[in-house]
Amino acid sequence: MKIKKNTMIIGLGNCGCKITKLFADMGYSTMFANGSEQDLKVLGNMKGIYKLDGYDGFGGHRERAMECLCDNVEFTEALEKIEQKIIILIYAVGGSTGSGLSAVVAQYIKDVYGENKIIVTVPVLPKENEAINRHKNSYQAVQELMSLDEIGATFFLDNNNCEGTDLRWINKTFVSLLDAFLTDDSWGEPNNFDESERLEMLSDPGAMIISYCKDGIEKLLTDNIFAPLQKDRVCNNIGVIHKDKNDVDIDIIVAEVGKPLNISEGWGGKCTLIAVSGMSFPVDHIQRLGKLAVDGQKERQHNIEMAKGHSLPTLEFNDIEKPKIKGDIDKPKLTGRDALLAMRKKARA
Repeated sequence: MKIKKNTMIIGLGNCGCKITKLFADMGYSTMFANGSEQDLKVLGNMKGIYKLDGYDGFGGHRERAMECLCDNVEFTEALEKIEQKIIILIYAVGGSTGSGLSAVVAQYIKDVYGENKIIVTVPVLPKENEAINRHKNSYQAVQELMSLDEIGATFFLDNNNCEGTDLRWINKTFVSLLDAFLTDDSWGEPNNFDESERLEMLSDPGAMIISYCKDGIEKLLTDNIFAPLQKDRVCNNIGVIHKDKNDVDIDIIVAEVGKPLNISEGWGGKCTLIAVSGMSFPVDHIQRLGKLAVDGQKERQHNIEMAKGHSLPTLEFNDIEKPKIKGDIDKPKLTGRDALLAMRKKARA
């Protein structure tokens, strides 16, 4: 089968929908779900848009996600009619709608299809300088994701890796990388990185990363769009699509990410592409986000308590006598409507 044709990409919330639209523009099958009509208007006349009536975000009440699915039958019916083998959920964990819906939708799909679908998740992590609730939502959303069974690969996109405020670079880079991984049809001697091996990586539970590799493996490990790797050297699969014969030393990759169960290599690629799957979730990084939320809450509560002591002292005010205008002082010139009428009267005289 052709992997691209057998992939359905679902955007949840504003961020997820924006990234999913980039895939739609490249010809992928897509669905969009959000409660904000204003956000959905940005998508234009795309097919597969589902307005979650009555749920423009969950406002921190994550339990409302089940109520949302219960009240929006059209969306759940669409989830039950997906023909593609691979279902990719994209959402921002720091937001409200995508963060709250992600685990519930993933579990719903799993309950409907069982082992007949490969469910891939793409949580987008917030910057470390963002608001308290974004860090709190992120921590809770990843907790919920980790509690799910039989979910495939997870790509943790990290907005901290974007210089400046234009996050579109991360979105576009991820779309380019995943598309290259899904659509590669290169072949050569002595072996090929075939579809079955790529499907195995996508179905592999745990964190997954993909990177172009032009100047060593730095972009795979540090200078990339993904969350920092967990420093335990756990991985299941390494896949490499070589452009040139000696462009990547597999031993260097293994030394950094750990000894895998399988290594798949192919040749003849348009550029060198490296993928690693079955890694541990970046729990150290997620814990940092959670601690930022806790520390931020403590600081805010401290400031609120301090502010309660603010008061204005009682001051004695004396009435100040208004000055009297003497009769010999010239009256001010008229302005406004009276002046205009006087000018017209004078002109007609």
